[in-house]
Parts: sequence; C-alpha cells; structure tokens
Amino acid sequence: MRISEAAERTGLKVSNVRFYERKGLLSPAREADSKYRDYSEEDVQRIKLILLYRKMGVSIDTIYLLLNEKAGMKDILTRQKEELKMQIENLQGAVALCSLILQEEQLNAEKLDEYLNYVHKEEEKGIHFAEAAELLEDITQFTKSNVFHWDPLIVRIFQRPWLAGLISAGFWIVCISVPVLHIISAAMGKESLNLFLILLFMIILAIYTAGFLAYRRERKKDSQEEIKE
Repeated sequence: MRISEAAERTGLKVSNVRFYERKGLLSPAREADSKYRDYSEEDVQRIKLILLYRKMGVSIDTIYLLLNEKAGMKDILTRQKEELKMQIENLQGAVALCSLILQEEQLNAEKLDEYLNYVHKEEEKGIHFAEAAELLEDITQFTKSNVFHWDPLIVRIFQRPWLAGLISAGFWIVCISVPVLHIISAAMGKESLNLFLILLFMIILAIYTAGFLAYRRERKKDSQEEIKE
C-alpha cells in the first residue's frame, strides 16, 4: 500500500509517517518498477506501536532501541512512568504559581522578586516547578543522539535526566577545557605548546557546534510535523 493509505489507517498525516522514516523507525520496501514506498501490514502495525509509545511520552531514540530489541519494554516503561510522575509534580507547582500570578494586574520588579522568593521557599518544602532548562535539554539530546548514539548502554543511561545532563555537560567541558588548560600551561612555561592538540580540539568543537545548531533547526522543523495529541 502507498504511504497515504498507511497514514490514513493509523490516523496520522503523511508528514508524520515520513518523520518516523527519517528517524529510522520505519523501513518500508520500495516497489521494483518505481521509487514509491510499498507499506505492508507489518509496517502499519509498527506505526501503531510507535504511536502508542509516543502517547506514553517515550522519546524517538528510546523507541528505536525498543523496536530493535536493544532495550526491554518493562524497564523502559517503568522509568517512563516515574519520569511522568515527576513531570506531574513539576506541573502542579507551576499551576499553583499561575493561579497566584493571575490575581495580579501586572508584574513589576517588586512583584517579580516576591514571586521568585515564593518559588524558592516552596522548593525548599519539596514543591516542584517547571524547569527552565530548554537549552540544556537540547544539548543533552544532541549529545546522546550524535556523540554516544553508538552505545546502547549509554543511551539507556541517558534516560535518567540528571545523569544525562551531567554526562553531556562533562563532555562539552572536557572539549573546551583541555585546549584552554594546555594553552595556560604552555604560557606559564610548564610545557611546550602543542598546536596539533589545539587544532584537533578546535575542529572537534567546530564540528559538534555546527551539528548542534543544525540539530536545533531540525528539531524545530520536526516539532511542526509530529502530531502530539
């Protein structure tokens, strides 16, 4: 069957099915006498399974591991359940904060400090609020997908947000600090300047920085294509 029929049978748009193809979750056969994709009944069931996982908030990278039997469903869903519970706790604090601020006519500098102090005190009591860490999340996701994607074990470790952020930050800190510390050490006369080392890390940083910027653009494009009901 054609991609349009597969999309219709799963309740998705054609662009959504193509999105899953680009992410490596689908590999439909090609018709021998044309370039058209030939979706089988098995492909349709696979799309439905992907959609079910997405409805539970499972990431594309994790679904890839599940579909390729590189991760266990029970382990992944157990962790996902705990992550969703944590998100619910975060949202409860954010909802309460919205209710408070809605009572104000406007927010001036004095009120900003007042509500930030309120958030701080509530966090000390164990109340959670939405995290302001979108850039860190993007860096973490990019590092997992483009630096450590080859190792299923590390990809599983990245399912724990705090550990994923720590590993990602560590990777970038090492890439930046090694050449900087070497230059400082050479300037102090402790060692000779190694231009090859500096050039190597500059190339690594340039490649990954360019890749990260491209990743953010692609992610923005993907977010417009994928259905999130």
